[in-house]
Amino acid sequence: MSDRNFHNSNVAGWGKRRQIASILLLLALGYVIFGQVAVVKAQDPAQKAQPAPATSVVPVTPAGTAPAPPTEVYLVNPNDILDIDVYDVPELSRAYTVSPSGFITMPLLAKPVQAAGLTPDQVARVVEEAFRQSGRLQRPEIAVSVKQSPSSSVAVEGAVKNPLILPASGRVRLVDVITQCGGLNDDAGTNVTITRGQFALRALAAEGESATPMMIVELKRVMDLTDPASSIAVWPGDRVTIERTGVYYVLGEVKSPGGYTLKKGRDELTVLRAVALAGDLTSVAKKNKAMIIRKDPKAPMGRAEIKLDLQGILTGKTPDPVLQADDILFVPGSNGKKALHTIESAPAMIVGEAGAYAIITH
Repeated sequence: MSDRNFHNSNVAGWGKRRQIASILLLLALGYVIFGQVAVVKAQDPAQKAQPAPATSVVPVTPAGTAPAPPTEVYLVNPNDILDIDVYDVPELSRAYTVSPSGFITMPLLAKPVQAAGLTPDQVARVVEEAFRQSGRLQRPEIAVSVKQSPSSSVAVEGAVKNPLILPASGRVRLVDVITQCGGLNDDAGTNVTITRGQFALRALAAEGESATPMMIVELKRVMDLTDPASSIAVWPGDRVTIERTGVYYVLGEVKSPGGYTLKKGRDELTVLRAVALAGDLTSVAKKNKAMIIRKDPKAPMGRAEIKLDLQGILTGKTPDPVLQADDILFVPGSNGKKALHTIESAPAMIVGEAGAYAIITH
C-alpha cells in the first residue's frame, strides 16, 4: 500500500471514530438530563394536582352583605372618621365621617361611596374606582386609614365605681373591663348586660359561637374566676351595663329616715332589717299602722299600700315581708305632726318623690 492510500485510510477511520464518539456523548448527555427530570418528579409527586395560581381579582360580595374576614381585620363602621389621602390632590385629602347608613360623601363624586363593612384598603380601592368612572381623576391613588372610631372602645356604665369608655383593639375579658373601671359599686345588682356591636357579632360568628345582639349574664359568675363565665369576652363596639339594685326608703318614726341602697342584691332585705339599718323606731312609732308603699301602675297615684303589723313581725307572729327596689317603708307616729316633721327633716336629695308621696297621703 502506498503512503497516499495509507493516509486516506487513516483519515476515513478517524472520521468514523469521531462520529461514534459524538453519538455516545449525546446518549450520555440525554441519560443525565432524563435522570434529573425523573428525580424532580419523584420529589414532587403531587405536582400535577397543584391548583391554578390565584388571581389578584377580589371576589365581589353581594350588595347588603359584609365579608367575613379574620377577627383581626378591622372593618369600617358607621360614624367612623377616616383619613383619606388622594395622591397629588391635596384639596381632596382630609378626614371624612362615615354616615350612619355606612357611606362617605366626597367632592367631585356624584353619589356617596360605601365604606361600612369594608377594610380601609377596600374602601381605598372602591373610591379609586368611583373616581375613574366619574372621569374626574384618570389614575387616582388613594390611601385610607381610620382616624377615630366609636367602635374601637368598650363603654361600661351602671353600677361600677368609675363608668368609662375604654379603648380596645380586640377581644378582652369582661371581668378585666370591670376591674379597669374600679370594680363594682355597692348597689351592683345580680346581672350584667352586654350589648354587642358589629365587630363582636362578626367575630363570634367566625368562631362558630352564638352571636346574639344582647347577652345577660349573672354578675356573680362573671366575677368568680373559677367559673367558666369569667372567660366571657367583649369586643370593640360593645356596651356593658352593670345592673343596679336600686334604692328603698324608710320614712316616718325611725331615727335615721332616708333612702338606702340595696346592697348587691345578695341577701333579701326584710322590713325588720330595714328598720334596724334606719336606726330603729322612735318612742312614738305606731307599730300597728306601718305600711309599705309600692309602685303599682294599676293602683291610685301609681302606688299600692301594703299594711304591716310591726308588733306582730317583732314577736314572730307575722311574716317579715321582703322589700323591693323603690319601696317606701312608712312608720307613722302617735303624734301626726311629729311624723311629718321626721319626713320633712330627711335630706331632700335622698327622699325626693318618696317623701312627697308620704306627706301628701298622710
